Amino acid sequence: MPLSLFFGQRASYDAATVSSYFFTGVANPPLMNRENLNVVRWQQGQGFLLRPGHAPQSLGTGEMRLPENTCLALPSDRVRNLTVPVAPEEVKHLRRALPFMLEESLLEDVSELHFAHAPLRDGLQAVGVVKRATINHWMEEMPEPLRELPWVTEALCLPWAADQWTLLFESESVLVRWGEAEGARIETALLPALLDSLNSEQDVMVAYGEDEAAAKACIPTQFHDQMQWRQGGLSEALLLAEPVPAGPDLRQGEFAPQLPLRRWWGVWQQVVIALGVALILKTGLSIADYQTLKAEDLQLRQAIQDSYRRINPTGAVVDVEKQLNRQLAELGAGAQHRAFTPVLVALLSAAGEVPNITLTSVNYSGGREIRVNLSAPNFQSVEQVREQLGQRSLAASLESSNARGDGVVARLRVEI
Repeated sequence: MPLSLFFGQRASYDAATVSSYFFTGVANPPLMNRENLNVVRWQQGQGFLLRPGHAPQSLGTGEMRLPENTCLALPSDRVRNLTVPVAPEEVKHLRRALPFMLEESLLEDVSELHFAHAPLRDGLQAVGVVKRATINHWMEEMPEPLRELPWVTEALCLPWAADQWTLLFESESVLVRWGEAEGARIETALLPALLDSLNSEQDVMVAYGEDEAAAKACIPTQFHDQMQWRQGGLSEALLLAEPVPAGPDLRQGEFAPQLPLRRWWGVWQQVVIALGVALILKTGLSIADYQTLKAEDLQLRQAIQDSYRRINPTGAVVDVEKQLNRQLAELGAGAQHRAFTPVLVALLSAAGEVPNITLTSVNYSGGREIRVNLSAPNFQSVEQVREQLGQRSLAASLESSNARGDGVVARLRVEI
């Protein structure tokens, strides 16, 4: 397998990392993680689901039902994993700085590479490097359910502990994890060179596979004493793996997860179309109603103007409605007035009921009031006249009164 991304391993990248648990060499049930990690491996355009302790299950092209805590394990010969020390003040600029920090340790042009990172501990960052063309190809051929899973490398799905290496022998290649966030897939023939280059003191080398003798023959003799053999493949190794891989999710930056608009459109397409049709129909009906009401309004205005002209054939017309309303109000107010003659009769009748009352004048100008000047022997007689008017439903108020000679001159205001 081509390893164009791999250059000389640096000591700073190969330092030992924090211990999570220590293997005993036997997969005892108490050591098994109850929240096991499930893995989907993508190989040659086909997905395979690996459950811990189960045989690989091929995923069809239809609807995929994936268990919880599932990640997509990408080939470790296409993605390089390493650990980089980063000062706290540089973390916020790390995405832009990573290509320049790693440029000398990579064979490829950094402009053609995609970088992803995730924090570990003690100022360390787990970094994943992959060609942009490769991740673009995966994005294009991957079904949508798999694009929504976390994208990690398969080497970091292996179980690991401090002072331990984990190897998985598969056909002509070996999957190796030698650090918390470091691992690779390498050809079997290159395994001795890789193990010698790591130059790390470890207590345990855990190896998974089907043929122990063939695997042992590929491992330098100085590591045989530390080797612990476990029969099985990746699904058996997942029984002891951490529920969350240590490496970064490769879906970062321009490859970050996007909203599933296409899936949402498939679900809501018919509803949106129905709402659109309903909205168009409603808008059309509203426009038709508006045009109808507008025509009726014009007819009503013309009818009002014609009616006004029948009443007032001449004169300027500014606002027909206001002019008609004002004239009707005036006519309505005038209709409430009582006729003058019956009021005058009632006035004379009231004055005749009081002895020695003389009406000197009656003033009426067509409004709602009559002013009456009268002479009376005393003020009591004036009040009696007012009372007589009140009995005849006429409200009279005294405006003025003056004593003159042997009598009184008074003025009454009578409302009609």
